[in-house]
Amino acid sequence: MTIPELFDQTMRDHPRSPALTAWRPGFERHFSTDTLAHEVARFTAGLLALGLKKGDRVLLLSENRPEWSVADYATQCAGGILVPVYVSLTSPQIHYLLDNSGARFAIASTQGLLDTLLAAVHDLPNLRQVIVIDQEAAAEDVMHMESVSCMGDEILAADPDAWRRPAQRLHEDDVATIIYTSGTTGPPKGVMLSHRNLVSNILALEQVLDFRADDVALSFLPLCHITQRLADYCYFHSGARIVYVGLDHLPAAMQEVRPTTFPGVPRVFEKARDAVMARGLSSAPPLRALFRWALSVGREMATCRIAGRRPGAWLRARHAVADFLVFSKVRRGMGGRLRYVASGGAPLSSEVALFFLSVGVPVLEGYGLTETTVLTVNRRDDLSPGTVGALLPGATITFEEDGEIIACGPGVARGYYRDVPRTERDFSQEGCFRTGDIGRFDERGHLVITGRKKELLVTSGGKKIPPHRIEQVLMADELIAQAVLVGDGRKFISALIVPDRARLLARCRELGLAGDDDGKEAWERLLAHASVRALFEKVIQEANRDLSRFEQIKKFVLLPGELTIAGGELTPTLKVRRQVVEQKFNHLIERLYVEALEV
Repeated sequence: MTIPELFDQTMRDHPRSPALTAWRPGFERHFSTDTLAHEVARFTAGLLALGLKKGDRVLLLSENRPEWSVADYATQCAGGILVPVYVSLTSPQIHYLLDNSGARFAIASTQGLLDTLLAAVHDLPNLRQVIVIDQEAAAEDVMHMESVSCMGDEILAADPDAWRRPAQRLHEDDVATIIYTSGTTGPPKGVMLSHRNLVSNILALEQVLDFRADDVALSFLPLCHITQRLADYCYFHSGARIVYVGLDHLPAAMQEVRPTTFPGVPRVFEKARDAVMARGLSSAPPLRALFRWALSVGREMATCRIAGRRPGAWLRARHAVADFLVFSKVRRGMGGRLRYVASGGAPLSSEVALFFLSVGVPVLEGYGLTETTVLTVNRRDDLSPGTVGALLPGATITFEEDGEIIACGPGVARGYYRDVPRTERDFSQEGCFRTGDIGRFDERGHLVITGRKKELLVTSGGKKIPPHRIEQVLMADELIAQAVLVGDGRKFISALIVPDRARLLARCRELGLAGDDDGKEAWERLLAHASVRALFEKVIQEANRDLSRFEQIKKFVLLPGELTIAGGELTPTLKVRRQVVEQKFNHLIERLYVEALEV
């Protein structure tokens, strides 16, 4: 089955209004399934009129909105391949993706994103047409989405089924989308996912998760990320209503939309937990005591549930009181209708998972990569915080001697676009993928991730950042001898910086900040001087200018001594031992993030 076939099946089985909603405070815009089908047909025919052929790539630069889905389904119905990209990317980054993918068409949603896109379209002989979604956005030689759809109207007036024919010639092994993901070194990799990859994963997820036709699901993670895109496919195919919201509007949407489910990343759940805890612990002493008591009862009940034990009568009675007095109010603060939420993109703290289970909102953590789609997920009736759940139907995992996870199954991608060396390195001839993650199965068959072979930082927001490239940018400045990025599992990226001692001393003497004393204590005092920190802040600002927002360095610490082989921080070939560095300087790293919380 292909994505267009799944789309047609959903139209037949789950007609509804609304099906898609764009939402922000004080504003709603709805698409019924009839409206969506009509707009997909028009835009598909319009793309065909512009000359889109099977296999042509269409780059999409847009926030989550109904038109994102129109562009997605229409591209695939026309036989094209969607190349979705993050709205936070810079023009040079977008230029690389346009060039590498050989995109023939590029779509931007707003005037701001159109300007970013147009700054990236130079020297691209394959690019045929730029399209913008918003009617008020405009630029020379750029077509509006509606204008393209009007071209489609002319074709459909003469042949109403013209838009369907390209999809009828698609095979399930044809590439449906190319999703670019950053590697640890080198340029981004274009993961080729076929219709079989996507559809098999959607159907497998529907077998183990409780998707319902009356669900109201929020969509706020970027749709260019595989987690949200697969979730939206599942919601749509099951008959749920999808509500697109910006992350900034998430608290308001929880109250107004009152969702029943949504996927998130750990940072979303960490912030929600922190907000609940802050309110509970800042209450008057009697209410604060009640809150603490309820949490202890909830944790006891959650522990029983995880272990599969039936709670005793006394625990059930206490839990009923705790739920009535405390937990029901917590859930009401999240809209009052959440049945469960899903977490992916980065490891979720077992403490956070246990907290939500305690208050009655299970968080189902899963595991997968863009190259594998979803491999494992916790089930509502088989929860195990600290693990990423059991295998999905059809997926298999084996382990190398060092514990590296090897993923196989129908959801595993066919390789990297125009990158044979890295495809041969990471994919086996049998169609399995070397994930670079280290793990094991526990006694219940749940996957436990214990480490990462690949040098890739994953923030708590799910953003994946290859540190080596950014470190090289920092070390290109004469004041920096060594730099190590940290931030795995954290909200933002920070840097440990070793200054070039001789050059910094020379600069400081020019500025009248240093004398002849370059001893240990004098050196440490110098590194703490506000003017010296300002020098490095300027270097970091320059580096951040060409980085995406999620890649940018927010905090830094100046280390007084170099990283060395003798100290264990470097390998004999002078590569950084990241785990050693993070352990050795953990007290400094923790201070960076504690200070950020206190601001």
